[in-house]
Order: sequence, then structure tokens, then C-alpha cells
Amino acid sequence: MLSTNEGKVCDAIVRRLEEREQRKRTDLCWPERENHKSAVEIAFKLGDQLYALEHTLIEPFEGHMRMEAQTEKLFTPIISALKDALGEDALFELYLRLNALDGRKPAELSRIQQAIIAWVKATAPTIPRRPHPDYKGTPFGPVMVENIPLVLCRFEPPIIPGQHFRIRHTVDNIDLLRTDRMKAAIEKKFPKLAAWKKNENAKSILVLEQNDIQLTNPSIVADTYLPLVNAREDRPDETYLVATCIGPKWWMWPILIGDRSYFDIAQSDESLHWEVDPSELDDLTKRSARTEESQTGL
Repeated sequence: MLSTNEGKVCDAIVRRLEEREQRKRTDLCWPERENHKSAVEIAFKLGDQLYALEHTLIEPFEGHMRMEAQTEKLFTPIISALKDALGEDALFELYLRLNALDGRKPAELSRIQQAIIAWVKATAPTIPRRPHPDYKGTPFGPVMVENIPLVLCRFEPPIIPGQHFRIRHTVDNIDLLRTDRMKAAIEKKFPKLAAWKKNENAKSILVLEQNDIQLTNPSIVADTYLPLVNAREDRPDETYLVATCIGPKWWMWPILIGDRSYFDIAQSDESLHWEVDPSELDDLTKRSARTEESQTGL
């Protein structure tokens, strides 16, 4: 199981809302622990406005943990050879099929890794530029290297300062798997938030936590989320994505604020993302457990 940063992620979004509204939170409570019939993670007020906030982790597909355990052996040699070899004015992303290097003997694995490194070095200068967050359209490739299909994309400027190369893994039917995962989250979370909106006149906030850097990014999340929720009357007032896997700071993006999507905001002059230092955040859900313990005398 992936670890979740539920309490700190909630605090990160509450702080963002406090900054936007120029008000401090009051009346913070934990409906889930108070046996509320619509048990969201936290509820609070900014001024006279009540907010209800629900968190969910966007879990990666089956096989992700095995992939992570093999990263040093299979992918680190490629990353180490290319991270400083492609210049500093762009971010290159190599798309590599999941499990493409599994089960290889050491000599064969080394040969394939060196072939991939050589291909990327030779190909990178020829790749057309595309602005971030444009993941749409047909990328360069695929090109077969040692019978492995490779796709290389170039983004400028680097999304993360100092990072100029990374590997992203592809999975068969990933769009369907991702959509199914998002549907499950929507069906579980939307009714609880909608109840608070209807019964308590609360503004509803959904927070998606991204703990998977390989197959998840804000553009993909928005592409998956927006078609599923646009026709729903019970969609939250605001939806955010928080990436807790990038480090050392976490990144946050708006996915849907009212009728304005991630892509709408990307085309405006507004800041598309915010950063937060997790060491400065309060674990709100852990705090609720402490509060319960103090009240029960445990």
C-alpha cells in the first residue's frame, strides 16, 4: 500500500484557501470522528462561510510497488547517464513501457540500457519543443530500440527547477484503468460533499493526492476527471491535486474551480501551481485523533 499524507495535504489546501480569502480558519472539526452521517475529513469556517473538505489518494495500478522496488537496478543507470547530459534549457521525458526491462540477464540489461542512453542523446536535439503543461498531441515516436518502443518528449522550461530528464512508464489500457480509478473515487466522495453543500450550505472541496510520479500529472488528472464530472450536479465547488511524491516541497494545482478548469487557468496569467514545505504543515487528521484521545481519557 502507498502511504498517504491525508492530514498534511488537507492542511496545505486549507492554508491555500486562507491565503486566497484573507481569513483564518475557525470552528475546525472532524465529522468522520464525530460520527456525522456525511463523514468528510474536516469541516471549518473562513469568516461566515462553512467549508467541507474530503481527501482521496489517487492510487497507481497493480504492479507499481514492484516497479518502484526495481527502479535502482533497471532505470537508475539510464537516469544517471542522462540527467546532466541533455542541456539545462528543457525537460526531456522518456516514455518506456512498464516491465520492458524485467527478467533480463545482467549483460543483456546493460546492453539495452546503453542503447537507450545512446538513442536519447542522439535524438534529444531533434525533438520539437512543446510548452508545459501540453501533454496532448502526437509525441516523437515510438521508435524501436532493442525491440523496445520508446517515445521522447521535450518540454520547456523545466517543470521542476534543476530537473532536465526523467522516465515515465506506460501501461496497456492505462486510460481505462485510470478512468475506472477516478470513477470509484467520484462515486465515493461526491455524495458526502454534496450532502454538506445541500444540508449545511458548505462550500465543497475535493483534494486528490498524487503519490505516483510515473503515471500521474495534473494534465492527465484533469483530462480524466473533467469529462466524468462536467455533467454531474453533485460535483464539488473546487477540486485540487497535491503531488506529495516530487519533493522536497509539495506541488499543488487547481483541477476545477467552479467552471474554470486546469486548462483554462493554464491559459491565463494566474499562477498554475503553488509549492508548500510539508515540514511546516500540521497533520490535521492525526490532530483529530489526539483530540479524541484527550476527550476520552485514553
